[in-house]
Amino acid sequence: LDLPIIIHDRDAHGDTLRILQEEAHPRLRGILHCYSGSYEMAAELLKLGFYISFSGTVVFPKSTKLKDVARRLPLDRLLIETDSPYLTPPPFRGRRNDPTRVYYVAEELARLHDMPVEEMIETTSRNAKAIYRIND
Repeated sequence: LDLPIIIHDRDAHGDTLRILQEEAHPRLRGILHCYSGSYEMAAELLKLGFYISFSGTVVFPKSTKLKDVARRLPLDRLLIETDSPYLTPPPFRGRRNDPTRVYYVAEELARLHDMPVEEMIETTSRNAKAIYRIND
């Protein structure tokens, strides 16, 4: 169908990467949704044509490793999401998540990349259009 695949890898980083490498194909593309893996895994996923999507977890104060991954990734492969109704970012932690809170994810990624949040929003919107092949 030539559509991107969306993968939520939870506690299966090695298996996920191995399977994607085994099934690598020029038309294979997709998104690692709610990313929680290492920078090294993300770098391998980028080689396979994947985008990395961050949820509210990147905003959590104790998510230092995830923040480092997000900081090191190239801007043209970042996406933002809420993973609603889960993983609510601060300052709403403990409440049901919803799409209006995606701004906090954009704000954190912008901070990590030392850029204005508006620029991060434009960048990740452009990336979403690219992976889904949406023309303006």
